Parts: sequence; structure tokens; C-alpha cells
Amino acid sequence: MAAAAQDDRAQARPGRHLPRHARRGSLRLPLRPLHRSLRLPDGTDQPRLPARDPHWRRATGRGADEHGEERRRRRAGPPRTPGRRHRRTADHPARRAPEVGLTTWSAERIPLTVAPHPGEALDSWLERYAHRLRTHTVDFADFLGLSHASLRRMVRRLDPDEAGLLRARTGVETERLREMTLERFDGSLVRIAATNRRLTAPAHWRVYGTTSRYCPACLADDGGRWQLHWRLGWAFACTRHRLLLLERCPACGKHPPVASGGNHRMLPRPEACRALTDRTGRGARCGHALTEAPALRLVVGGAILAAQEQVNAAIIAEHRSPAALERAGELSHLGRRALRAIRTRPQQVPAVALDIADACGRTPHAPGQDGTSWEVHDAANLAIGTALAAIATNPEHSRCEEVFAWMCRSSEQETFELREHPTRNLANWLPAGPRVVRRILAASDPQLTLKARLRYGTATAEPAVPHLTEADITVRASKTPGMLWPSWTLRLLPPKSPHQARIAGLRRACASLLLIPGGPAGHRTAARIMSNAQFRSSLEALLAFVDVDHLCTSLVHYARLLDAHDVPIDYQRRRDLFGDPAQELLLDESAHWLLCKELGNRQFQQVHLQRLRWQLRRLLLGADPESGNHAPAWTHRFAYRTHSGILAFLHQQARRNLDAHDLGVEPVTWEPPAHWLDALDLPQPHLDLPDERVRALLTAESAAHDVARQLGLTVHQLRLLMESRGLSAATRPHNKGTYPRPPRQGILVPERLRDLYERQGLQQLQIAELASCSSAVVKTALKQAGIARRPRRAAGELQRSVDPDWLRTEYHDRGRTVADIARELAACDTNVSQLLDTWGIPRHPPGHRAPPAWQPSPFADLGIPLSAKMQHLSTRRGGTEWLRTALLIPGHRTRRSAALTLGIPRTSLNHRLRMLETAAGFEIFKRRKRPVVATSRGRALLDEAQHLFQLLDQQLPHRADIAHALE
Repeated sequence: MAAAAQDDRAQARPGRHLPRHARRGSLRLPLRPLHRSLRLPDGTDQPRLPARDPHWRRATGRGADEHGEERRRRRAGPPRTPGRRHRRTADHPARRAPEVGLTTWSAERIPLTVAPHPGEALDSWLERYAHRLRTHTVDFADFLGLSHASLRRMVRRLDPDEAGLLRARTGVETERLREMTLERFDGSLVRIAATNRRLTAPAHWRVYGTTSRYCPACLADDGGRWQLHWRLGWAFACTRHRLLLLERCPACGKHPPVASGGNHRMLPRPEACRALTDRTGRGARCGHALTEAPALRLVVGGAILAAQEQVNAAIIAEHRSPAALERAGELSHLGRRALRAIRTRPQQVPAVALDIADACGRTPHAPGQDGTSWEVHDAANLAIGTALAAIATNPEHSRCEEVFAWMCRSSEQETFELREHPTRNLANWLPAGPRVVRRILAASDPQLTLKARLRYGTATAEPAVPHLTEADITVRASKTPGMLWPSWTLRLLPPKSPHQARIAGLRRACASLLLIPGGPAGHRTAARIMSNAQFRSSLEALLAFVDVDHLCTSLVHYARLLDAHDVPIDYQRRRDLFGDPAQELLLDESAHWLLCKELGNRQFQQVHLQRLRWQLRRLLLGADPESGNHAPAWTHRFAYRTHSGILAFLHQQARRNLDAHDLGVEPVTWEPPAHWLDALDLPQPHLDLPDERVRALLTAESAAHDVARQLGLTVHQLRLLMESRGLSAATRPHNKGTYPRPPRQGILVPERLRDLYERQGLQQLQIAELASCSSAVVKTALKQAGIARRPRRAAGELQRSVDPDWLRTEYHDRGRTVADIARELAACDTNVSQLLDTWGIPRHPPGHRAPPAWQPSPFADLGIPLSAKMQHLSTRRGGTEWLRTALLIPGHRTRRSAALTLGIPRTSLNHRLRMLETAAGFEIFKRRKRPVVATSRGRALLDEAQHLFQLLDQQLPHRADIAHALE
């Protein structure tokens, strides 16, 4: 083909004078524009493309070249031929090509193929392709149709047009082309902008895509091929030749570019440095052989090569996996911490770090060394930081803990004061990954307070940064009773013998501390949510009784279990419904009396009923109704020895109260399953005691101390075990004789009941409300006292006896409730509601706030006219009690001294007086006068009340007691 071309040149247009450019050597044969698709052989072995058509001139007005690219130089074309039209040479008609001795090349495919090398970068391959064709990469790209493309952007990511052109011209598949770019590392090891393909701040080590590290031995062995992974920030050593990668050319000191550009003189060797050394326009290149650059040889089996091998296998090869991303975060963050520690504290660098730095040619103590050089992410610093991070995260390395502690050391950790947070800037450690954060938290455990240890879980094997919100803590509070469950308490409390009454306080403190792990709540917030008024004293008792390390570990595990599982009981809702002691619970006293009669015991007195109500409320709340640390002494005896029939009756009454509030789906009591704690390492083991063995020891004659000693437990452990399993000691048998019915007390005493029902004319419903019982109990008491009951109200009698205007005024105008009006009329609520509907009286809107409830005045039958204020106070619930209290105050020096003398809590005394003055509408006592003196209006009210109470006590000897019962 070369011979044919030469013959064609010799025979072309004989007799004519050859133009100036035709007399050039064979290496620079000109080519017309229409012949650009042809590939004319210039030698017998290597064809090539011309660098630029000599007849083509650059268009004027072209802007400056992009950054890093070399501007092409203008070459003048040949002189115009005389006598010809002045037009461009490129517009001349094309001469007919000779048919003999020429080979035409396809416009789509270059017949000369240069195969990419495995792992080679795209610009390196294009540079070799252009060098094979004896041209520059930029000119080669122009011929391919990529005249406006940037190779440094193409090596980052190929757009579809660029990939299509390269595939059509070179025959290399698109997937193979994309493998030669950084696109597959985008989002994991590098970050490429979507619009302009610029490299943004990476997630880990900083990397610059315009340059590349290199291994001189690899360039020598591979014929100048540049590897793609050298551009990654994680490449710092060559494991093949055991050399530290180089950053710059040793001759010119610049980053050697991978590809050449512009119209400059082509370098004879592809492994030569292509960096510009002359900016005057001549395009002088460095030309130093990079294969001869000196590189540090690394020790076989050393920390640097081991770190690079680990990075290649765990990060680069699996760069998309979550484990690789987490590992990359650990090594990069700890590596930067190591470099910063070397720069800021060079005198405290451990020996292993000095050896690694010396292997990379760096010395922390070198005189005149700039400290900022340790912040540069070159290959040496990256190798040092990564190797130290790999040692710090390798638990099998002997210097693991030493290096990690040196990285994490700060000035605040040298103090011995307990802190509320593990580190001042914990958020800066989050990019290092959860494993490093857990080690940071675990290392700070001895220097943290109890609240911080619980919040971060530093005493456990898996500490974590708090991530829960206040809403999450509220949900956890709804899953937690006021006192820790007995089964969980058994796994926490040591086998000691504390004061038994403090066990309730210990359990309350544990329940409050359960709200701290993983959330924003502190001691005060947790105690407020759990209604623990004596949290401080109970916490002191808990810390004196339980080891603090065991406490922190167990409570964090308990809190995480509650977050991971569902609890069938909403304890917060139960605390809202049944937590108020003033809220009456449903308790069938008649059924209890019949049960006691059947069992043959005498536990039906008023004190027994009070204790039964206490136990019923405790059953509903899952905790003692009282907020103190000391439970009543009788509760231990009740819990140890109570008949199973009584316990079943309590569960039945608890179910009745739950059904009354539409809580039938919830169980009465609940304990966490035992298998929740199987995988936890708790301070105390599980008590593997069969119920049959325990029940056999709980005889009628057994004592708690004897049973606990036989089982190898303490008394409090025995009681917690019995509560968790629902066990009780057998009761002593009773002779089931005929016992008299319990005598009536209070208002239901026959004489008082007769006075209320016959003389005062109260209805059974009103008496039941005064006695705090049901109307059925009042009916039975009337029958037992032999009091004849009045006939029932005839049909329509209530409607005829009530004035519609009065009912409208009382209900609509004054805002009284149906229950209050029914109480005054001695009728049922349903009957009053029917009257409202019959007479068209509108009902109260939602959210209506009713005035104080009405009750019969105890002074109504005295025959003495009452003042308006006295009439209002005597018919208001609690008014007579407020008046009696106010009569005891005058004469004392202060209200405080009056409360101490009378044995009334100061808060209760102030509350009664405040309610009295609010209801009266004026001050009763002078606030700044000592001793306590009533005001003029208060003196008149108190004199009237004193006279009324004296008459009431004289008329009925027991009226004073009745007055107290009315309240």
C-alpha cells in the first residue's frame, strides 16, 4: 500500500510546479479536506493521521481554551495560485482519486485497533490509540467527532453521545468503555456532578480527577498504561511491586498529565512526562521517563501494604455494599484524626505511628517541617492515616487500644470530673460509622454520670447515640407501670436483705429510670411522667442497694425490650383513670360480705374494705396507689397470706372497673414473658423454682422467713416471686358458723338513717350519695332497720311538681347539670333529661363547665332564716366543712401555727380557706394581721355559722357527726 501511494504521488499532475507544502518529507504528507476519511500510509509499518489540514484556517472570534487544555497554534496556508479565483482551497473541486494503490477507510470504524488494557483509564487508552496513529489525543478526538469534548471529564463519566461515537469508531463496547471511567464509583468513592461532571467533595479522602498517582514499575511493565484505580483517593501503594505510589514527576515537580493535547510536538514515548515546562507558546514538555522515577519500597508484610490490601478487598472491590461504605467511613475518619494528632501533638505519637511514618518517608519531629503538610491528602499521608486506622480497628492487633486511645485523646478527657456527654463534639464522630461511635461511647463510660450512662447505654455491649424523641418516650411510659414488674426486679436486685418497706421505692425509681435510655428525658422529666414525687430519696436507696454498673446495664436492656415489643396494657391511661385517690372504684361490698360469710372469716369490717380498695387500685395501676417509698405494713401480710377466693374477687372487681371504662380488651395484670430476657446477661440469674415446690411450702403455719430460707432466697425475693406468679400462702381454716351481719356505720346507722329518710325526707339516691354506696345498699339498710319505705312517685307526678320556667332557669341560665338538678329533686337523671326534651330546653354544648354541685342545707330544718351567703355556702358541697375549719382559725398567731396545732396539713388548711373565700366572694381573714383576725364581713359570716352549728348540735346530739359525714 505504501508503494502504491508513492507511485501515485510521482504520477500526479506531471509537468506542474508542486506547491510549497508538497515538498515536505514523507512524515508530513498534506491531505485535502475531502480526503480526511482516507488513511494514507506514510510508512511501511505505521499509518497515521495528519495533525492539521494545512489549507484550513481557524475561525476568528474563538474563545480561550478550557482550563488545562493547550491552545492550538495557527499555521499559515500555502500562497494562492495566480489567476485563480480567490476562494478557499478547501472549496476546490476534488480530484479523482487514483484507483490503483490506495485503500479507503470506513468513516464509521477505524481499521487499526488498539485494545484497552484491563484496569486502564479511558484517557490513557485514547493516548495510546493516538500515539499508535502518530498524532495527539486532541486531534484524534477531533477526528472521532469529539472536538468539543474534554478528556478529563470523559474519564469521569461518558455521556451517551460520547459513548456512541467511541463505540462506532473504535469497535469497543459501551460497557467496556464505561469500565474505563470513574462512573461506577460515583456516589461511593467519588462524587461526580450531574451537570458538568465536576468532581465535588468526596465522602472520604479527597481526590482530584485531573491528576493521577502512578507506579513507575507498573508503567514500565505495561507499556505506559495508566491504571484507573490510581485516581481513587484510596490508592496509595502498589501491592504488585510493593512501592508507594508517586504524585509528581521527579524532574519538573508537577503532576504528570495522562494525555497530551494541542498541536505541540508529540513525545516519542508514552511513559514520558507530558507536563508543560514552557508557557511561552512553544509547547515544551518535560519528557522525563516516569518509569525511572524513584519510589519508596515498602516492607513485605508491613502495615502499609496490609492496609492497601484490606482497602482493595473491603472497600474498592465492594464499594457499593453498606459494609464497604461503613468501613470506608471508619478508616477515613480515624485516619484524619491520626494525621491531626501527629500535627498537633508530635511529642505524644506512639511508636507504631512513628514506624509507619518513617516507612513513608515522613518524620513528625523533623526540624523546619510545616505542620500543615500533614493535612495534605497525598499518597504518603493517606498511607499513614489508613494504616493507623486499620490498626486501631483491628482487635487482634496488640497496639489496637493504644492507637485508638491516642486518636481519641483530648484535653477534656484528662480531667476527672463526671460529664453529661461522652465528648464535646460527638456529632463529628458520626461519619466514622456506628462501630467507631460505639467504641467512643464505651471508652467514655467511666467518666459519665448516671443519666449519661443510661442515655447513651455506655455500660452495655452496644452503646448508641440517643435518637428517640419525646413522643417515643411517652410511648415507652405508657408501656411501663409505676413500679417495675416483679419478675424484672428479681433479675436486678442482689440477694441482700434490705429494709422491706423500701422495696416499693426501689421499684418506683427503676420505673422512672427506664424513660432515660436513648431519649431526651432526664431525671426530673422521667419522675414527672411517672408521678414519682419522691424520686430523689428512692434513687439514693436504689444506688445504695444495687451496683451502679449492673443497674445501668439492666435498665438499658429493659428499655430496648420495651421499644421492640408491644405491651397489652396502657399504663398511662390507667394512671389517668385510677391514679386519683379521690376517684371512687366500683366495689361490690355485698358480694364481698357473702364471700367472707362463705369462707368463714371476719374480714368485712370497714378497715378491711379500705384495704380491699387499696389492693384493687394497686391491681389496676400495677403499682402502689401511694407515691411514697414505704408501703403500709399490712400490705406484706396481705400479699403473703390471702385466700385465693379473695384474690379472685379482686380480679373480678378490677375487670368490672375496666369494663366500665371500655377497657375490656386489656388484661387485669400482665408480666413480660420470660423468654424476652433469655439473650441478656443480667446481674441475677433466672429463679428456676417450680410452682409446685413453692406452693407446697406455703402452708397455713409457714412464715415468710422460713419459706425464704428453705428456698435459698431473701424475704423480698420470695414476695416478688409470689407476686409475679400469683401465689399466696394457705389461710387457716375457720368454722363456718352463723355470723351476725356486720353492723352499719356512719350514715347507715338505724337512728341516723331514720332521721335522714323520715324526718328530712331525703330520697334513697340522696342517702346513697352521702354514704358513698349504691341505692341497693341503702334499700337493704332500710329493711334491716325496720324503716318503712315511702311509696314510689306516681307516673307524671315529677312533671306536675316541677315548674318549666324554674327548670329552664336552673339548667339553661345558671348552667347546672342534669345530675345536680336530679339530686335536688330526688329523681333519676333520666327523668330530668326527659323533662328537658319534653319542654324543649336546649342541652349544654360540649365543654360546658357547670357550677358547683348542690346539696341539701343542714340548716334547713332549724327554722331560722339564712342569709344569702350562708344559704349559698351551706348548699355547696364542702361548704359546711370549710365553715367549721374557719371557726377554728381565729386566735392563732398565723395560719401555719393553726395548722400545726390542729394537726391539719398546711396545704389542706390553706385550700379550705381559699375555697371558702372564693365561694363567699370576699376575704374572711386579714392576711397581714397577727394574730389571725377576721374582717368585718368575715366576722359576721363566722358569727352566723357559729350560732347555726350550736343550734344544730343542740337539736340533734349526733348532728355534728352527721354534718361531717355529709361532707
